[in-house]
Amino acid sequence: MPDAIAHEPGRFVLRIDGLEAEVVYERIGDVLDVRHTYTPPPLRGRNVAARLTAAVVEYARREGLRIRPTCPYTREYVARRPELQTMVAD
Repeated sequence: MPDAIAHEPGRFVLRIDGLEAEVVYERIGDVLDVRHTYTPPPLRGRNVAARLTAAVVEYARREGLRIRPTCPYTREYVARRPELQTMVAD
């Protein structure tokens, strides 16, 4: 069973082997300003950041929100996926 991503106020978090990876955001009106992504070094290379970012995108889609990819990782993630361009806030 895959590890569950938790949605806590202002962030999505994934806990694996006692370590915590997260995507931090601020909601501003109908925009999620995605500010920071962090994956502890032992968890890197396991698609943890991508899974967390996908959870943010799915949440935004479900809630009818747009995304402002302030975080460099999120900006790159969104840029690689043309289908997400309509979700990007100016």
